[in-house]
Amino acid sequence: MSNTTIDLLNNHKSIRAFTDQPVSDDMVTTILTAASAGPNINNYQPVTFVEITDQDLKAEITAQVGMSYIESAMRYFVVTVDFNKDLIGLTPDVRQQAETVLSSYAMLEGGIVSAGIALGRAQVAAESLGLGSVTMAGALRAFELYEEKLQLPKLVKAVMGFSIGYPAQEPGIKPKLPIDGIWMKEHYSQDQMSAAVTVYDQTMVKYYADRGIDSSWTRNNAKMLTRKQDNAKLGAYPKLKGFSLK
Repeated sequence: MSNTTIDLLNNHKSIRAFTDQPVSDDMVTTILTAASAGPNINNYQPVTFVEITDQDLKAEITAQVGMSYIESAMRYFVVTVDFNKDLIGLTPDVRQQAETVLSSYAMLEGGIVSAGIALGRAQVAAESLGLGSVTMAGALRAFELYEEKLQLPKLVKAVMGFSIGYPAQEPGIKPKLPIDGIWMKEHYSQDQMSAAVTVYDQTMVKYYADRGIDSSWTRNNAKMLTRKQDNAKLGAYPKLKGFSLK
């Protein structure tokens, strides 16, 4: 089955090189309006896109996280889980109760899921307008800069980076797992998943080989998951923002 929307979704490419062609405020309004129209936890609408326009700050973030497509993108956003907006207008006693509820792990998880949905919709909207985009979990490593420069209040936590602009590259479509690797019935089947990964690994061997790389999905996973990383500060970040995680 196919239609314009399905084709757009299946042809997604993460763009990491952008031209210097401007992206208008009207386009951003269209993209973020479409992003916010999606489902979210209890209609709290706990997602706020904070755009950084200061090129010096974008350069500083780029230097810290090693992602040039932050500095070079025409528009760069820090995507936040934002429960601060849900406290506005509450009386002091109700606000105190609400803060206790909103600080829970369940709410943070719901906010992150809501942010993921919004980002997916934003990417589709951007691509429908001829733009390219990339989402970046790694951009969160600059969270201390965001806290310093963006004045994020309590219960507003950065979760992703998001760059958009006109593409200056054609990276091709990266293959994904076959349907057996994402759809199971009645129960989780380790045998089914192992078979799907085996098939997919061979697909990725060819994908990487066509790009002059000797690797596969499993070998790349092993490399990525065993590299040394210090995530202690990132692990403490939610509590810094007022989430008790209880």
